[in-house]
Amino acid sequence: MTINHFQSNQPLVIETAMSRVVANTGGDEKTTEYIVAEAKNCLDSGAGIVHVHHDFSLGLDDAIAQVIEINRSILAEYPGALLYPAYMAGHKVEEQMRHLRPFHESGQMTMFAFDPGTTEHGRADKDGLLTGSIISGTTFEQATKMVELSHEFGVPTALGIFHPAFLTWVRSLGAAGKFVPGTYAKFYFAGGAAWGAEQSRSTFGVPPTKEALDIYVDMLDGANLPWFASVMGGEILKTDLLRQTIEKGGHIRTGQEDPLRDVDMTNAEMIQKVIEVANEVGRPVAKWSEAQEVLSRQMTVSA
Repeated sequence: MTINHFQSNQPLVIETAMSRVVANTGGDEKTTEYIVAEAKNCLDSGAGIVHVHHDFSLGLDDAIAQVIEINRSILAEYPGALLYPAYMAGHKVEEQMRHLRPFHESGQMTMFAFDPGTTEHGRADKDGLLTGSIISGTTFEQATKMVELSHEFGVPTALGIFHPAFLTWVRSLGAAGKFVPGTYAKFYFAGGAAWGAEQSRSTFGVPPTKEALDIYVDMLDGANLPWFASVMGGEILKTDLLRQTIEKGGHIRTGQEDPLRDVDMTNAEMIQKVIEVANEVGRPVAKWSEAQEVLSRQMTVSA
């Protein structure tokens, strides 16, 4: 496999998923003031994109209002920053995405996220066997409607990829030029924890290995999209995947959400670790004000 020279020399964009998952870590939901302050801290520390969680204990209307206020407060000082919220409560895609239109109509939306493809996440029984599961994500039909919404709203999207096979849809639409500029694919590699449950093994997808990364990158070829690597239920900073991704021209997602447990590093410290490795590799790091431009012009790795 060879790396496109343009891709590998482009600035690195860091996405920070800044919010601990209370369902895993315990504790109280954070206030709007805390969320805004921490998001600003992440941007100042070097994050190009920030993903925030609202207070999951809120009802729908209050949750949407909080999402809007969070973005409004951040964008007043960081105009155009790429920020996106979590889904609303619900098991159906239509329920989870109920915030999108009022969010857009508020004028505070700069991007949103969805997960193309339906993923079965294993859940262990009392004997440790994965006899249960939950389903997440969208059908390809639903995902295509999300792309249509992104054009209507005029904002890019983060495409969360939990299995390499889902890149067939990404490649199909990407090759046809259907995505809003700035859209990116985000590869979720499987760690040992699961959202809202205690696990000691991978419950979806593929592990964070070089071989798995190569599969993802090969599957994306022709989609004309930038890509990120993340470890859901683990710590990408403690894997070889961090350096391998940066060397291949990909981008990095880190933050206190993804370990799905309490960790001893702050979001700012995690960002700094990524910057240190980028400096060693020789890739500059995009500022928040540069992230959308970088992603919009990014080319893909070619095999």
